[in-house]
Amino acid sequence: MPDPALLRIPGRTLLWWARLPTRARTACAAGAAALILAGAGAWWLHHDVYATQMTAARGRALAQSRAVSAEFARIQARDPEATSDIIDLWPVVIIGPSGPFASWLPEAFPDAARTLPPAPASARPGWGTFVPVHFGTPASSCRQDPSHTSSGQPVTDCLSKAAALAGQSLDMAGTSVDIHTPDIHTPDIHTPDIPSPSSAPAGRYTVYVAVTRTEAAQAADALIPALAGAVPLAALIVALSAWVATTRALRPIEAIRTRLATVDQPGAGTRVPVPAAEDEITRLARTTNDTLDILDAHAHRQRRFIADAAHELRSPVTGLRATFEVALTHPRRPGALTNALQAATRLQHLVEDLLTLARLDNTPSPPTTGTKARARARARVNLTDLVQELLLEIPHTQPGAAPRLTLRAPDAPLDVPGDRDQLRRLLRNLLDNAARHADTQVTVTLDSRPGWVECAVHNDGDPIPEADRERIFERFTRLDEARTRDTGGSGLGLAIARDITHHHQGTLTATPTSQGATFLLRLPS
Repeated sequence: MPDPALLRIPGRTLLWWARLPTRARTACAAGAAALILAGAGAWWLHHDVYATQMTAARGRALAQSRAVSAEFARIQARDPEATSDIIDLWPVVIIGPSGPFASWLPEAFPDAARTLPPAPASARPGWGTFVPVHFGTPASSCRQDPSHTSSGQPVTDCLSKAAALAGQSLDMAGTSVDIHTPDIHTPDIHTPDIPSPSSAPAGRYTVYVAVTRTEAAQAADALIPALAGAVPLAALIVALSAWVATTRALRPIEAIRTRLATVDQPGAGTRVPVPAAEDEITRLARTTNDTLDILDAHAHRQRRFIADAAHELRSPVTGLRATFEVALTHPRRPGALTNALQAATRLQHLVEDLLTLARLDNTPSPPTTGTKARARARARVNLTDLVQELLLEIPHTQPGAAPRLTLRAPDAPLDVPGDRDQLRRLLRNLLDNAARHADTQVTVTLDSRPGWVECAVHNDGDPIPEADRERIFERFTRLDEARTRDTGGSGLGLAIARDITHHHQGTLTATPTSQGATFLLRLPS
């Protein structure tokens, strides 16, 4: 079973990595990537130089093999006994019709020599090949026995020459040369360099010369010191560049953070700087400013709401207290309790309106996407029946002479998805407002449109000025400030109606008419 401590190491490493600053993580990641890429490039360069040099070495070895073949043919033409000078001076293997020529290389590495094939019978002039050969340990027959060439020059002993090839895997470059029996009409060797006929044995000879890797290895290894210094230096430069670039990229974010730190409360009017570049940071700054605008608007709306609520509550509370004081001072005064009841009723209605607005403000508005799908999933409310119920209640609840109420609706009931209580409050506020401002007539018109149900509430009172058609939906707004509090209402009815409409994904507007005022309610069906 593995040690639990070892299993926790990756988690600790990730935790340590996550705690690093963003610029440090970016610089480390960029440096590591640069180190890997530069290392791979250095390896490829070293390998490419070595391969290029080896290709050149093979070409030189093949040319040398052909030169040795030509030299071998010339020597055979002059003096067959002098062939040993060639095979003793070079790492050469010559394979004749009867097998390899006796020399130090086949003697030192007999197994390697046996792997070299003779030239095929179909080989054409200029034929060449490369055969990989592994040279192992020199054979015991290869001894330190100095010898001399035919000219008397000393030749290095077998063991000393074999030591340079022992344990290596080299390519042997091979070529062929043909020597024919002498004829009185034709030369015996098909080579233009052969001067005269000879008694060389006829047949095809294959000459192999070792391709040494010393020059290629030296050329490739000469790059190692430079690459060993260049690769870490390149990784360091990339890491520092990533650090500087990340620092500059994060500078606008730091400016945004610094500016946000100065916002002590909503409504302060603080805005963050917006960079000139069109990128994610610019969009973040704009979104932050939009959010601050919304917060400032909410803060301003909240302060205004609190001030207006305090002002609205002060009047009925003051009137109620004055009524009780009069009732205590004059217990038998008629109408004192009636006035107190009216003030308490108006105070109750105002508190209910405030609570309704508070609930609507704390209820998040549903998203606009997928509105129809969510609307079909909600409970259905018969809007026609709901309007009829409210029209029967208005004459009993509206003080004074109630106007004539008329409903125009299709025979088929119209239903909409939503909350029945909230929709009832919405329609009740619209009808109360219309009845309060009507002269003689209030007309409710229900109609069905594609995807919508429309409810138009019209009264024949004074028209709404164009400049006030949106302002009347603000909280505590009264167009006629000279009206009494009892008949004018609290100024919250239309605000509550619009908030409920928005929570049902509908619209509520004051539409222009030639006479009177009309409110158009549209709810998704």
